[in-house]
Amino acid sequence: MEDRSLKLSFPHRIFWDWDIHYACNYRCSYCFLTEKWERAALENRYPGTAQWIAIWERMYERYGSCHIHFSGGEPFIYPDFFTLITELSKKHTLEFSTNLSFDINAFVGLMDCHKAKVCASFHSEFADFSIFFKKVLLLKQNNFFVSVSYVAYPPLLGKIEKIKTECDVNNVSFIVQPFRGTFQGRVYPESYTQQEQDIIRAHVGSSNDNEALLDYYMEETEKKHNVLCRMGQVYAKIYACGDVYRCEAIEGTKIGNLLEDRNFKLLDEAAPCEKFPCNYCDAWRAMIAGEEGKWVDKWR
Repeated sequence: MEDRSLKLSFPHRIFWDWDIHYACNYRCSYCFLTEKWERAALENRYPGTAQWIAIWERMYERYGSCHIHFSGGEPFIYPDFFTLITELSKKHTLEFSTNLSFDINAFVGLMDCHKAKVCASFHSEFADFSIFFKKVLLLKQNNFFVSVSYVAYPPLLGKIEKIKTECDVNNVSFIVQPFRGTFQGRVYPESYTQQEQDIIRAHVGSSNDNEALLDYYMEETEKKHNVLCRMGQVYAKIYACGDVYRCEAIEGTKIGNLLEDRNFKLLDEAAPCEKFPCNYCDAWRAMIAGEEGKWVDKWR
């Protein structure tokens, strides 16, 4: 058994951001994988539930209880996913970015509400809002932390008000995600008109993260070079092929591969940031050493 004596200098667990596979039962116009699904699917690996459970047991032996955020693609169509998350939840806490198209009653019956957080993304091109929101409310009624997000795709901005109103009435956190991509020859989010920005800002939730996310995409941010960042030490990005990177920065540092490296380990200490501006990175976690107070509460 590996040494579990590793201790870090501030109170949190390791946060893993895992794109478990690039597959989805929706094909939204604004998805970052639009026109790339077949190429992205080449990265997918399906080694079987037993192997994944063994890998996460090794991570537990090294780092103790971790927080694992599943995204994709749609994680709930990954083979035998319920078995996997049921086993992982025995030692780790879990978070899901999902379109809620799965059997929500089965999920509620299997999962401890204290072990799971659900980030439900509404996609109006494929889902009926009333059906979607009933699932959100079922999660809330069963004491799961659940939030609703919506991509501010220019042709669909008119739907934001209804979604935000329902969330407010039912005390559900609502998050607007800026559209990243090209629409009618214009690159977003840089190309949002003032009118579009006004619509978005009028309906963002009360979350400071939400406000800051929009500020990052729509305004010039201060650049901080050569600062030490704890990405790769307390956070890592896992891609569908099993590759682990320090963060989501393009051409960032690859730490290893969970499926290939039995002795995989994270960085031992903070290292210079690879992405600029780093005061608010794409992963919303600018984990600058010495500024832990700004982000450590994300690990609750």
